[in-house]
Amino acid sequence: MIMKYYAALIVGLAAPAAAFLSSAPVMSNRISSSSSIMPLHASAAFTNEDLETAFFSIDIESKGEISKSSFADALAGLGVVLDDSSADALFSKYDEDNGGSIDLDEFKALMADPALAGIKPQRDVKFAMDLFKKYDEDGSGSIDKGEFRAIANEIQADARRRSLISVAAAAIGATIVADYSQEYQWAQKNFRTLYIEPKAEETQNKAFPTALLSGDLDEAIAKTLDARGFTPANTIFAHSVCSDEVNNKDEQLVALMVNRWQEGFSLGGLAGLPFAGKSGFRAFLHHVPDEGKLLVMFAPHVGIDAAGKVGALQRDGQTKVSKACGAAVGAYGLLSSKGAATAKPSSGNDDTDLFDPQLTTIVNLLEPRLGGIEKAVDPISFVTYQMYAIVRDLVDDCIAGTPDVWDFANEVSIVGGIMINRYVGGDFFQPLSFETRVKDGSATGKVIDLYDEAFGDKPDLVGVLGSQEAVTALYDRSKKAKL
Repeated sequence: MIMKYYAALIVGLAAPAAAFLSSAPVMSNRISSSSSIMPLHASAAFTNEDLETAFFSIDIESKGEISKSSFADALAGLGVVLDDSSADALFSKYDEDNGGSIDLDEFKALMADPALAGIKPQRDVKFAMDLFKKYDEDGSGSIDKGEFRAIANEIQADARRRSLISVAAAAIGATIVADYSQEYQWAQKNFRTLYIEPKAEETQNKAFPTALLSGDLDEAIAKTLDARGFTPANTIFAHSVCSDEVNNKDEQLVALMVNRWQEGFSLGGLAGLPFAGKSGFRAFLHHVPDEGKLLVMFAPHVGIDAAGKVGALQRDGQTKVSKACGAAVGAYGLLSSKGAATAKPSSGNDDTDLFDPQLTTIVNLLEPRLGGIEKAVDPISFVTYQMYAIVRDLVDDCIAGTPDVWDFANEVSIVGGIMINRYVGGDFFQPLSFETRVKDGSATGKVIDLYDEAFGDKPDLVGVLGSQEAVTALYDRSKKAKL
């Protein structure tokens, strides 16, 4: 019996006309080998491989046969539309054993019939068939969770090897990397329900209700800015995110955006604060193409572990759970345990050790923003949103403190939110702001809000932050944090 489907999904990702991309049947426990019927294209003759591929594409139940009830639909999928009587006659003609179905051998004979002249299956379907066989280890015609894990592990291993592939691709073009990235992002999005952590997912949906997968966010930003004339040739990208390695994984947001915009200038330090400061921003500004554009993405980050705990994360290669963001969680822990008045650098060795200028700054900036935290459902979620506001204000201050910005750039776009690290299922981003500032002769430029266009409605955060007052304070930019 000829198997199929999951492999077809993976193989066809980069193909523009891959009809099965949008109709992949993602199921909670198994990926069925059933599939939408693949279209065939004109050709002069069939090879044996072509015939097997064509049969593979229409054997929607992976039974190794085409039943009479599905025969007309199968022919339609091949591009041949017959009325019921003609289809029945053709079926009876080639159902040589009168078994009520057409098997592979009978199908090969059928395909030589003049009524089916001039059609040929897509070439990528054959590769898909072989790939499905590879992972359908028990030959059941479907891929269960265990078999899918093998696929997921291979995808993850390949992702870790992308840095080596990128070096090779630099000499031969980026096609390999681009195709792989598209496949990875699509598979991650469509099959994550098979291996996500339910409690982590539930917590994320409550605390970060409109969060997007990294790949979806990258696409939404690119689509919005493309309409405004942003291109890799005229745009320089900068990011202000925490220096934690979890924020720099292949196929996650920073890497995706650097890959899209061809380069990335790092402004961020611990907790995502732009510790590069105004001098760092000025250096970034001086790198912009002539009359070009700036794009800045900023975000604090937070982990969610398998138990649904915000501020915790199991990292690759570790069995225990650690803090994320350690700087923000540590700062809040110190302020909570010692009180704001006595929160000073210490000489301990744990995550609340503040013998460090960056962490000291985080404590000082976080302290005045903790009012109302007692009403929040989860204190670390509340803290994380306050870290967003702190980073936003500091990025604003960097731009405002560079009065000659319009001597170098004609537009500055700024995307802000919260990066959400997950052990499995891919990282997310809760967007909270997206604006662009256009050169108009003023010091600040003309501000245009792009959030609704890119992401839709803003999240309802009253349930997360505990009160409307806390939500209003989060978006209030009249009292800005300063380094």
